[in-house]
Amino acid sequence: MKGCLIPIEDDLYCIADRLREVDERYRVFRNTLLHRFEIHADGALQLAVPFDRLDARTVELIRRTRVENVSRLMEELDCDNARLERDELHKKRDMLLAAAEEVYEGKGYFG
Repeated sequence: MKGCLIPIEDDLYCIADRLREVDERYRVFRNTLLHRFEIHADGALQLAVPFDRLDARTVELIRRTRVENVSRLMEELDCDNARLERDELHKKRDMLLAAAEEVYEGKGYFG
């Protein structure tokens, strides 16, 4: 696997340098086997970059997903999940009300 990792030292937006500002152990590689960028620290994969190019999104993602931010990240995920559940319940309620109105339409059950 090591043979398919190409180290990225210089890039257009200095992402490799900016990542080392976050953590000096971070190194950027291009995985030619999996066709993706990867962030490694001390020889271990830290992040498979979900974007097709290195840009500011990569730096933001690395900052957001660091271990010291796990509590905030979990809160954010919980809030997002709760919002999605509420939205889904509202959609189901609206669908049920529309179906009930259609079934009982003209029978005086609804206003």
